[in-house]
Amino acid sequence: MEKLTKKEKRELRKLKWQEELKKQQQTQKLKKIGLWTTVTIVILAAIGFILLLANTSDTSSVTLMKVKPISSFDIIKGNKNAKVSLIEYSDFQCPACAAYHSLVNQLLINYKDEIYFAYRFFPISSIHKNAMSSAQASYAAYKQGKFFEMSDLLFNNQATWQDLDNPTTTFEDYATSLKLDLQKFRTDLNSGETKDFIQSELDEGLNAGITYTPSFILNGKLIQNPNSYEAFKKLIDDEIKK
Repeated sequence: MEKLTKKEKRELRKLKWQEELKKQQQTQKLKKIGLWTTVTIVILAAIGFILLLANTSDTSSVTLMKVKPISSFDIIKGNKNAKVSLIEYSDFQCPACAAYHSLVNQLLINYKDEIYFAYRFFPISSIHKNAMSSAQASYAAYKQGKFFEMSDLLFNNQATWQDLDNPTTTFEDYATSLKLDLQKFRTDLNSGETKDFIQSELDEGLNAGITYTPSFILNGKLIQNPNSYEAFKKLIDDEIKK
């Protein structure tokens, strides 16, 4: 084997050093490319997620709800031939429902021939201990043709009965004030038919995607709850004009 001179050794070391330098530069370049690729993927994923949320948010208030249309089986008020249908999913112990009660009543007075309204039960018993019993009281009154009168009493006096351990006597007092047959009211209050009807509407609401009260379905679409009578009125007027 031929022996290298000092000069040749220096040249060889120089070549090795240059090769090592190139390898280091190439490795750093690949790392940078990998880093920027990762960053780009993360950014694109974030943008996609944001767009997904935006699209979900934008469409939630305009998506057609899979709720059954108003029928003779509903608790109804107004003109069945009206151009506007309004369904309310509600809970008698819900403070927000009580706040909207007078607003809805005013709409039904001012648009009595232009709205077909249905009240549907959505008692949230997990947070309102008398939600179910108040719903039963209103349905018992409905059996005697006085649902809306009883609903007025329940909402207007919500603070009186909402915390009672047993509000039955209070509900019977309301029935008496409405001149209902008290014995029939007591029977209907706890009947299987009453409980089954309320539970069926609750189940249908849950299956349709209802998650809060009050929920308003205007001509088949879940609307964001208006913050005033005028805002609600505009939604009604817009549907009438279509």
